[in-house]
Amino acid sequence: MSSGRFLDKSLKFDWVFLLTTFALMACGIALVYSATANEEVVFYESFWFKQIIYFIGGCVLAGGIVFLKIDWIKRMTAPFYILSLILLCVVLFFAGDVVKGAGRWIDFGFFKLQPSEFAKIAYLLTISYWLSRHPVSLFKIKTFVVPFFLFIVPFALVLKQPDLSTALVFIAVTYVAFFFAGFTLVDMFLITSPVLSVLFSHSQTMVYQVLWGLLICAVVFALVRRHLPKAQTIFFLATNILAGYASSMAWNMLEPHQQKRVNTFLDPMSDPLGDGYQVLQSLTAIGSGGLTGKGFGNGTQTNLAFLPEEHTDFIFSVLGEQFGFVGCFLILVLYALFLWRATSTCKLYSDPFITLIVMGSSTIFLFHILVNIAMTIGLMPVTGLPLPFLSYGGSFAMTCMVLVGAIICMRYQGRRQ
Repeated sequence: MSSGRFLDKSLKFDWVFLLTTFALMACGIALVYSATANEEVVFYESFWFKQIIYFIGGCVLAGGIVFLKIDWIKRMTAPFYILSLILLCVVLFFAGDVVKGAGRWIDFGFFKLQPSEFAKIAYLLTISYWLSRHPVSLFKIKTFVVPFFLFIVPFALVLKQPDLSTALVFIAVTYVAFFFAGFTLVDMFLITSPVLSVLFSHSQTMVYQVLWGLLICAVVFALVRRHLPKAQTIFFLATNILAGYASSMAWNMLEPHQQKRVNTFLDPMSDPLGDGYQVLQSLTAIGSGGLTGKGFGNGTQTNLAFLPEEHTDFIFSVLGEQFGFVGCFLILVLYALFLWRATSTCKLYSDPFITLIVMGSSTIFLFHILVNIAMTIGLMPVTGLPLPFLSYGGSFAMTCMVLVGAIICMRYQGRRQ
């Protein structure tokens, strides 16, 4: 249970967590400035100045959230969730602000709100509240019914925008939530196995066919170990087999640009002036930085505009070019320190709601970090996921600060069991 009190006096303030957050924010502002320094605009219209304003606004929101009582947060999960769906519907059915073919923003003139960012927080609160009050079990079908509907509605609305990368965040949050709600690693493997069947059976090469066969054997072994009822055993086996055979059909259902993106991911040189251009320029920028980089503001790939979206999606490439391996390593250390201090809150309390909120927030940060960096170094297809605290963006900057505020709130308003 949570006390709803502000600042448990038995706990020392986590200055490491707070200072790490501010250090990442400062690095982000500096990188956005260096990536856009060549743009001839007045300072109050520059990206770096707007980023400062966004972070200030985010700090105000985070400070307000710290003072919210946990019990009040629980009562407001349903209204937050419904409001997020309304905003997503506004974007979907009334177009919103269209950028590069995707309507993802509501333009208020002075600020563009991205409802999908708000929806991530609302969904995290809602699924955490539900799972904290209802025990989960792989043996009970009803375990999945309500969470499925809570998940599928915002997921489908975000996917329709289209915004696949943000939609994947909902999947990551759901997986982690079920794990910390009580699912075992075997349970998580069984739930994930149909996705693996699609990946392994898509290729007709012998290696992947063997991998798919081994996966089916592992699924059978896991089902025998869990002693599931016959109906659920048949369900998991049938799902894996059908998923495997349906993978080729799924490939044909993808849009041409999505198929091209996957092929370019496998071989960026197949389209160096098209879809592969971003990845190749990113790799060139990072590789040219060497050990210590070219220095602040001296990146040729960035300054000469070879690197696309340098202040948003490819901000890590700017970091690699200007500060080299050392700079990238230090940022990764800061991220590791940030996540370590965030998740340490879970050790203080046994309240499942606190655990789910903290681990869900950390999952959102970690997912963005891993996917964005993997994208810039060619390990994953190019997506629109920004890098926490470093990438430019008003809605995302505020989302990061709201999650920081939620983590601090959980840490200092919980009660030891």
